[in-house]
Amino acid sequence: MSVLDYAALCGYLVVVLVVGLVHARRRQGYSEYFLAGRTMHWLPIGASIMATAFSAVNYAGFAGEVFQYGSYVLLCLPVFVFVAWPVTRVIMPMYHAMRATSAYEYLEHRFDVRVRMAASALFIVWRVLWMALLLYVPAKTVSLLLGVDHRLPVVLVGGVTIAYTLMGGMRAVMWTDVAQSVVLFGSILLGIGIGAARHPTGFAGMLRAGLDAGLGRPFLPFAADVFSFDPRIRLTLWSCWLGTFVAFLARYVADQVVVQRYFTARSLRDARVGFVLNVLAAMAALVLLALFGFAMHSHALQHGGLGGRKLALPAFASFVQALPAGAPGLIVAGLLAASMSSADSGMNACAAAALADFYRRLGGRPGTRREARLSRLAVFFFGALATVLALYVGRLGSVFEIANRIINAMGAPLLALFAMGLLSRRANRRSALAGLILGAAASAWICIAVEPLALHYYAVANLAVTMACIWGGSLVENRWCAPPTDRMLAWTLAERGWESRTAAPAASASAGHALKTTDR
Repeated sequence: MSVLDYAALCGYLVVVLVVGLVHARRRQGYSEYFLAGRTMHWLPIGASIMATAFSAVNYAGFAGEVFQYGSYVLLCLPVFVFVAWPVTRVIMPMYHAMRATSAYEYLEHRFDVRVRMAASALFIVWRVLWMALLLYVPAKTVSLLLGVDHRLPVVLVGGVTIAYTLMGGMRAVMWTDVAQSVVLFGSILLGIGIGAARHPTGFAGMLRAGLDAGLGRPFLPFAADVFSFDPRIRLTLWSCWLGTFVAFLARYVADQVVVQRYFTARSLRDARVGFVLNVLAAMAALVLLALFGFAMHSHALQHGGLGGRKLALPAFASFVQALPAGAPGLIVAGLLAASMSSADSGMNACAAAALADFYRRLGGRPGTRREARLSRLAVFFFGALATVLALYVGRLGSVFEIANRIINAMGAPLLALFAMGLLSRRANRRSALAGLILGAAASAWICIAVEPLALHYYAVANLAVTMACIWGGSLVENRWCAPPTDRMLAWTLAERGWESRTAAPAASASAGHALKTTDR
C-alpha cells in the first residue's frame, strides 16, 4: 500500500473520531446517550439500520461467496420485501407505543421480568460474538495486505470504534453511520469500476468471464438443484428464503441493535420511511457486492489466481492490493466502515440493554451521575470484550459460514420468544423462560454438531426447536398452574393492547386542542 492509501485510511479514522468529539459536546443524559433524544428523522434512521445490518461480513463474505460459489445468495433479495409488512405495520407501532429503551421491555409486559432479563442476557452474548466477528474480518484483510499479524489492526479498529462510540453516544453512532454508508457504497463502486476498466472488453467482458466460469449460477446457467427440497444442499431457494426470512425477522423484531433505531425516531412515520430506505439501500448494496465478486474473479483470472481451491479473503486482498495507488486505501476504508458502523451500534445497544434491563429494572436510580458513568463504562466493557474475542474468532470457520451458521442462527431463539408472545394466547411466563433457556442450549448444539445441513436452515431449526419448547411447556403450565392473565394477553397480536397507549395520548391532545379553541 502506498502513502496515498495510508492517507485515505487515516483520513477516514480521523473523520469518525471528529464526529464523536462533535457530539460529545452535547449534554448527554440517558435519553440522549442511548436514544439521541428521540429526535432523529428518516434519513439517519434508514442509513443507520442499513449500515448496522450491513457489516464487513457482508462486504467480504458476500463478494467472496459469489467469487467461490456463484450468485446463489442473490436469492435472498425478495425476503426484504417479505419482512417489510410485518415490521412496519405491526412491530414498529408496538415499539412506538412503548417508548422504551430496550426491545425486551415487551417481554416483561407479555410474560414477566425474568423473561425480559433472560432475553436481554442472551442478546448481549449473541451480539458480543457478532461484534468480535465484525472486527476480525477487516483486520484479517488488512493483515493480508500489509503482511502484519491480524491482532494489530483488530486492536486499532476496536480502539477507534470504542473511542467515538464512548464519546458521542447514539447520535454520533447514527450520523457516523450515514458517513460510513457513503464510504461503503463509494468503495464498492470504485472496486467494480476499476475491475471493469482493467478487463480488455470492459464491464460486459468482466460479466461474461464471470458467467462463463459459473458465477451466475443458479440463474445463468440455470441450476435445477436450486428447487431441491434436500436439506443437505448448501443453498437452495427454499433454504435461502426460509432461513433469511427467519434471520431478517430476528434482526428487525428481536435485535436491540436495530430496534434501538426505531426508538430514536421522532415519529412513527419517520421510523417507517427509514425502514423502507434501509430495504432499498441494502438490496442495492447486495447487488453491487455480487458485481464486486465478478470483479474479483476477473482479476484472479488475469493474474492466475484461480488455481486449486478458490479462497475468498486471499482473493479479496489480492484484488485490492493490485489496484492503483489510493484505491486500496479507499476500499479498505469501505471495509472498515462496514465493520465499524455495525460494531459501534452493537456496543451502544449492549450497554443500553444492560442499563435498561438490569441496572434500572433492579432499582438503579435514573438520571444520576452514577448512571451516566455506568453507561460509558458499559460501552467500554462490551467494546473491549468484543475486541479481545476478535483475536480468536477466525478459528471457527469461513466468514460466510460463521455468519449464517452461528451468528444469524443464534438470533432465532429470541425471535421465537417474541413470536410466541405475539401469536399464542397459550404461551405463559414459566414456559417462556424455560423454553428460551432450553431453546438457546439446543440451538448452540445444532449450530456446532448438526451436519450436513444447508447453511440457512440452522436459523429455521433453532426457531422451530425454541417455539416447540415454549409451546410444550405452556401445555403443562396452563394445565397445572395459572394460565396467562388478561394483562399478559393484552400484548398478543389478537388483542393489540399497546394501541390503547397511543389512543389515550391522542385523545388527550384532541381534548386539549378543543379546550384551547373554546377558550379563544
